[in-house]
Amino acid sequence: MNLKTTEDGRVTILTLDGDLVIGEPESTFKRTVTRLLEDGKVNLLVDLKGVGFLDSSGLGALVRALTSAQKEGGQTKLLHAGPQIRKLLEMTKLDSVFELHEDQETAVSSF
Repeated sequence: MNLKTTEDGRVTILTLDGDLVIGEPESTFKRTVTRLLEDGKVNLLVDLKGVGFLDSSGLGALVRALTSAQKEGGQTKLLHAGPQIRKLLEMTKLDSVFELHEDQETAVSSF
């Protein structure tokens, strides 16, 4: 999985490309989120357009990003969650926890 971070005002966009699954992808994501929060970047928008598959570890990493950002006074929101990811969020009732967006401009302005 590749992970790229960009800034849009006070929002940090994490663009994921590849599967967010147990092992190196999950570790890379968690390390990146921790570093961003330590740097005071607490408003995170996770772009999932390039993610084909998300397992329970990847889902856990997203939940940790959400709770960690909230502890620092920020938010974590999701962008471009595909059908498989949306179904997983619905099955785990996390669709009511995460704010989901389809448009980056709208998502960024919602922070």
